[in-house]
Amino acid sequence: MSALSRALEGDPRDVEGDDLLAHFAAKDWKPETRKGAKNACVSYFRWLKASGRSEADPSEFLPTVKRPEPHPRPCPDVVILAALRKATDGERLMLRLGAECGLRRFEIAKVHSRDVMSDLVGWSLVVVGKGDKQRIVPIGDDLALLIRSANGYLFPGRWSGHAESSYVGRHLSDLLGDGWTAHSLRHRYATTTYAATRDLLLVSKLLGHALVETTQRYIAMPDDRLRAAVEATRLAA
Repeated sequence: MSALSRALEGDPRDVEGDDLLAHFAAKDWKPETRKGAKNACVSYFRWLKASGRSEADPSEFLPTVKRPEPHPRPCPDVVILAALRKATDGERLMLRLGAECGLRRFEIAKVHSRDVMSDLVGWSLVVVGKGDKQRIVPIGDDLALLIRSANGYLFPGRWSGHAESSYVGRHLSDLLGDGWTAHSLRHRYATTTYAATRDLLLVSKLLGHALVETTQRYIAMPDDRLRAAVEATRLAA
């Protein structure tokens, strides 16, 4: 808001809708930046009006900022398998936790041996994600054994606690190469899980998403369904 105030050179209470429109139109911002600036602007001018400091809300004239929908980018299995062949034992666990469990970088960094639990069906990993929200992710027997054998954090910090998420992200990006990241492993998990279950709500819960709409952006349409669509639309001779 300080930048906006300097740009408009005056009392915020004297700002009109055209002033804001001109200011935003002159900025070569990315959609995320534009949306953030608009949200801050709207909050401020709404407060001015609600508190009686201004009679009008010029931010009402600002148009909706639409963010482009990112396309899913699941890391191909051939890339992951190549990374596994050259990885250390610890790096293999990072790769598997991302590709087979769908964990975020910071979730991988703080995996602890006590996070593994068993039930009547098999082993699961207790994951504490964003907002300290807990979810249960099923894992294979061999992965459960490897995590339990750590007897502490899977990736210990240099002095105490667990490693930083940046440490995990850097290792995975270096291993995968060609622009593939830890997040692309999460996309791979979402895509393969949906292909096996066709259950969007289940995938959303396993990823720890609050909204199913977020999960939809992670899932690449399975090739078999795309091919089926091609066959269905083909004209008969």
